[in-house]
Amino acid sequence: MRFGLLSPGTGLIGQAEGSNAFTAADLGSDTASAYCARDAHRIPVEDTAQNFSFSPAASLRVQETIKDSPSIAPQLRRSRTPAMLMIAECSSQVRQWATAILANDPAIQRTQFMRGVGHHMWNGLDDNDERAVATITAFLQDKPAPLPNHPTRSEIPAFLGEHK
Repeated sequence: MRFGLLSPGTGLIGQAEGSNAFTAADLGSDTASAYCARDAHRIPVEDTAQNFSFSPAASLRVQETIKDSPSIAPQLRRSRTPAMLMIAECSSQVRQWATAILANDPAIQRTQFMRGVGHHMWNGLDDNDERAVATITAFLQDKPAPLPNHPTRSEIPAFLGEHK
């Protein structure tokens, strides 16, 4: 792809075309959407024109797949693999998606609502990395959770209602 050896029929575009299609504002908003707004002044530089890698064609395909795919909720009802759901306070993901998984997957044993983090839970800010590691480690070692089990299935309506 980088050498221009792909035919146009693949629907993919090269890095140069993708880079030319996006501005610094696009790069910044992509990074910013993974953090809490209150951390805007502290967001580390991740995407620059020098290191940015993005395929609009691939991104569009992922979005179409998500939009056009049937819900996996019925399959989750059959799940028996112990699971933990982590929800980031400022995630760019829709809370209804996370709570739909919680409502439909009986194997979810623990839900951890991570305050002060965006979609990038490991973001190097404050103690976010340590909290994420502690939460995952406790679950894998079958130890008590460092955070309250929240939201529970019964708390889903209130949890969705409190999101501003």
